[in-house]
Amino acid sequence: MPERGEPKREEAELDDQLLEPDQLVSAKEKVHLGRRRLSPAILVLLWALRAYVIFMVVVIATEVARVLR
Repeated sequence: MPERGEPKREEAELDDQLLEPDQLVSAKEKVHLGRRRLSPAILVLLWALRAYVIFMVVVIATEVARVLR
């Protein structure tokens, strides 16, 4: 159910069909959805991925340095 003042889905789709491409891009840039709340499990997974990427950058940098010596 759309909130008060929000267009219905059908109206929004019709507007998308009627707008020129540059107008459509401009209209979509005005929509800000905000951040989505993530579950604790996903947050742990993301932090583990960040740690893995940093670890692998260090490993690759040390291997490149070792090869160049």
